[in-house]
Amino acid sequence: MEFYCHPDWEGIIAEPKPAGKCVSDWYKRVAPLHNTKTDAFGGKMMTIKKCLPVLDAMSLGYVITLNGDLGVKVNEDLTQILVTNPPGIKLAEFHDIDQVGGATAPGAPAQPLKFINHWVVKTAPGWSTLFVPLVNDFDNNLFTTIGGLVDTDNYPKEVNFPAIWHAPNFEGVLPAGTPLVVAIPVKRSAMARKPDVRKMSRKEFQEIDDIRKKQSIRRHVYTSELRENRK
Repeated sequence: MEFYCHPDWEGIIAEPKPAGKCVSDWYKRVAPLHNTKTDAFGGKMMTIKKCLPVLDAMSLGYVITLNGDLGVKVNEDLTQILVTNPPGIKLAEFHDIDQVGGATAPGAPAQPLKFINHWVVKTAPGWSTLFVPLVNDFDNNLFTTIGGLVDTDNYPKEVNFPAIWHAPNFEGVLPAGTPLVVAIPVKRSAMARKPDVRKMSRKEFQEIDDIRKKQSIRRHVYTSELRENRK
């Protein structure tokens, strides 16, 4: 996966960054161990901070951020939303609300925003890009981008990001660097149209039982023995 922009913007707009650099503040504030509660082994109880599947999910992909300071003004009943683009760059415009269902649209009656993206995302042959909101980003209560899957191997062109605005009575600035989406490469051949669904085999049942037994006698079995090192 690579990202490139028009030469006029090189060195001016923020580059996409690994999602692990944009982990939400709520997660950063959680202590890794609980001060008073203990686990089955008598050690301090671990918190979500020590749950590597959560951190791995939040670190997957690359974050594309807002490329400048965007003024936003919304009235009390969401019937009017205005954006003020900075003089030098267009950051946002609107979709017609009827494109997402009219009166039944998420966020109605506010018009959906369209964040303008100035980065081209290019993937290797056979790979698409999944554009979705940041995983577990509970800090952002202003807007939610709408997810999309683009065949970025065949479409080397900027992809814009529609979004639903949630907050009434807002008047302020979304600062440059505000995360918009995380771009995750996806290999199309790995996505079966229909999954195999069956009962487990005797061997698979034994594998599960072996893992359970390991977890009952020592800590960190998944982290230390089963998870592939990401470094």
